Amino acid sequence: LAGDYGLLTMGPLLFVWAVPTVLVYSALISVYKASGLADRIGTALHPLLRPVGLHGRDVTRVLMGFGCNVPAIVSTRSCAACTRPTTVGAISFGSACSYQLGATLAVFAAAGKSGLVVPYLALLVAATLVYTRLISQPAARSTLNTLLIEPRTFLTRPSFAAVGTEARGTVWAFFRTALPTFFAIAMVASLLDWSGVLDAAGGLLAPAMAVFALPADAAMPTVLAAVRKDGILLLAEAGTVASLSATQLLVATFLAGTVLPCLVTAITIGRELGLRFAGRLVVQQSAFAVTVAAAVGWASAAFGG
Repeated sequence: LAGDYGLLTMGPLLFVWAVPTVLVYSALISVYKASGLADRIGTALHPLLRPVGLHGRDVTRVLMGFGCNVPAIVSTRSCAACTRPTTVGAISFGSACSYQLGATLAVFAAAGKSGLVVPYLALLVAATLVYTRLISQPAARSTLNTLLIEPRTFLTRPSFAAVGTEARGTVWAFFRTALPTFFAIAMVASLLDWSGVLDAAGGLLAPAMAVFALPADAAMPTVLAAVRKDGILLLAEAGTVASLSATQLLVATFLAGTVLPCLVTAITIGRELGLRFAGRLVVQQSAFAVTVAAAVGWASAAFGG
């Protein structure tokens, strides 16, 4: 329960940051849906997203993942069969949840490099679009994959009842699935920290950081972020953040946030789409994140970044 990553230490962050963020995102997404704005946006974006294997209406679900990946993945049950795997992959890779995005912003602030927020989001969006194109099914990219809604969607004033009903399902999915798993992960992470497993894993991975033109200090945040995305905060430690250039900090936060889905997300994907699909997605995501991070890291090093 105690320790740097235990429930008593990290639990307050869940209720101070994650829960309010999920509530706000749920309310906003519900307003978009109830007002017809989500359908209007989906109609406008569908021609642009279809070539990468996404449906126009999948945008809402990907945006929902910025609050918490779990309700967003559960909501993909209503996706078309050909686009659901791609949408889940986009959420797992590119939807920076409240923990990941909050920790990343905190690291940039601690380093005095808040200007990295825009390049970080641009890199995340661009990489996500390429990734979804690579993992999408041909049927999802077909010109026959059309919207089954009226091309012209009228906007209406959302009612409190409609917004409440829509938001309730998202919030309930978070508390029913993500919250219990978070408690279990906090205890497991604390046990791994106490037993020295995390330190050992960080030590083993340290030499591999050279692949990304990063110092060995970036290994531990990457390891912990695979368990919990707020592990990215370790990059803000004085010794680590001082050793990273602006581009290295960008690469380190991107790698830690995308190389693996957090355990809560991976477990949810396994429940929704099966362990075989979840395992394949983890391998694909890791390979692509490593490729992008290495390319950006060495390109920057080559140009003196």
